[in-house]
Amino acid sequence: MKKHLLAFSALFLIAALYSCKDQTSGFFSGDVTVKKYEYHYYDARVSPEPPADSEYKNDDDSVHISISLELDLPEGNSILAHRIREWVSEQISFNNQLSNGFFAGNLDDAQAIADFYGKDLLQTIEKDIEAPIFNGHRSIDITASKYYENDKCVTWMFTVYEYMGGAHPSQTAYGATFRKSDGRMFGNDMFSPDWDNRQRLDSLIIDGLGEYFSDGVGEKVDREAVIHEYTNEDVNEILVSLPKHGPWFNTTGVSFLYQQYEITAYALGMPEFVIPYDKMEGLLTPAAADLVK
Repeated sequence: MKKHLLAFSALFLIAALYSCKDQTSGFFSGDVTVKKYEYHYYDARVSPEPPADSEYKNDDDSVHISISLELDLPEGNSILAHRIREWVSEQISFNNQLSNGFFAGNLDDAQAIADFYGKDLLQTIEKDIEAPIFNGHRSIDITASKYYENDKCVTWMFTVYEYMGGAHPSQTAYGATFRKSDGRMFGNDMFSPDWDNRQRLDSLIIDGLGEYFSDGVGEKVDREAVIHEYTNEDVNEILVSLPKHGPWFNTTGVSFLYQQYEITAYALGMPEFVIPYDKMEGLLTPAAADLVK
């Protein structure tokens, strides 16, 4: 069965994630506020403006560099605010191929974080442009934003969209949930280690993947098709691989998102689904379950 109907689904993932942000929670850990810090750089060295589809062209000689960092970072000296700023900073280095190192300055200076990584990326891209394997187009957009919040926890989303001259752009997107009282981050360790519970969780994950793939092809994708046709060896009858970047809490349940190529082909996008909280009963550790009671 042809599966190219999902070829461009990943291109709209980031917009979809942010359109679903919880708009009902306007607070953040008492008097701690969140502020957006930005770094933008654009350089079209030959053409004054690149063509709209320049990221996908390999046949012109213009040089186009575009860098954008938009980071929502908490202000204040609380453990929670410090931990989130530290996490965002580290994700930029962990999850893009261009960064040369980690920000080692004062994490209280959020603008310095954005400026450091923006200039670091620019320096690396300019060296790459000098001897390009492909065309002279390089672009990277990094965002970090508060996504969900209740009185016990807060979830931050992190996304990277980059085009470095290959056949297609690449994307990364995931969230992390932090406990407000001490800044502890919850990911795959939110789930009970009990084997029976893990089997129950695996079944829910396969159901969620079936719904995702069904939406893309307009027909019901059953469990067997998920295991044997739509995914690779990371999903089988015995054990389902949890996402590389652990799930996170949102308004209605636990969000799962697999990265490009993680369990399926690039053309099938980034599989995502939500398991409602009522179906997660007994599957979360006591510490994780307490955050969403």
